Amino acid sequence: MFSTKHSELLRIIYKGTHTMTEDIEHIKKQEKDFHERFRKGGPLPLVEVEKVRKDLLSPCWESGVDIYSDNKMAFHEFIKHRCHWIDKYVLDYGCGDALFATYYALTGARKVAGFDIAETGIHRASERLKKQDLCDKVKLFVMDASNLNFPDNEFELVIGHGVLHHVIKYPNIFEELYRVMKPGSKAFFYEGLADFPLWRLHWKLQGEVPQGDVPIFAKEIRSKAEMFTDVEILGDTFLSSFKHFIWKRKMGSLRCATLKILKKIDDLMFSIYPPLRHWGGFCYICFTK
Repeated sequence: MFSTKHSELLRIIYKGTHTMTEDIEHIKKQEKDFHERFRKGGPLPLVEVEKVRKDLLSPCWESGVDIYSDNKMAFHEFIKHRCHWIDKYVLDYGCGDALFATYYALTGARKVAGFDIAETGIHRASERLKKQDLCDKVKLFVMDASNLNFPDNEFELVIGHGVLHHVIKYPNIFEELYRVMKPGSKAFFYEGLADFPLWRLHWKLQGEVPQGDVPIFAKEIRSKAEMFTDVEILGDTFLSSFKHFIWKRKMGSLRCATLKILKKIDDLMFSIYPPLRHWGGFCYICFTK
């Protein structure tokens, strides 16, 4: 947990009040250190397109091995319907071990860049790219989202997976994102918003955490991203957000059926009353420059 000093500082940052650069850098270092430890390990397995689709981009009540795999599947459909990555120069924003950066390269992106604050993940991902002979197509960088070392108007598409709730507390995030995007291009992110009552309760109980997660709200995103010509926030999952209490890696037929039914009820409720999406537990965000 953060110290009292850090807790107060983070509360100041969340409210948008200016604070000293050295204090912000100290918090960044603490977050980076956590993710360096999290990313440690041996060689990463090679990225296989069909395995990614089966394990990470399929319903969590079917073959998905991740509690968020159905959200990731819906997120990628959201991207495809608005701006597919095929033949585009893609930025994987906060790429971690660059699994999705590699996946985009293997499924049609012209070239891909990825950055992350943790050197360990970038190093391990770079070794994997060498094995897959993708070093010419995918470039990875250790970089801070507050100061992106990319040229202006560089990327045709930006994709970030659950990263805004890490970086939104730092200055110049959206200004830098806007700067590196080509005019007319789009940036896509998926997030769990604290607008949803269950997530709001989660944050109240959990408090501040050393990995740097903070609660974010749709209003806050729109306010800080006001330089974009359009900000679309599509809420998803309502009753099915209770999968956090149901999902297990190995589930019986009853659990699978329950998750599937909850998702069908959500889809029906969203179709009957679209404004309910404002309270979706997960959301898919599209910024248009």
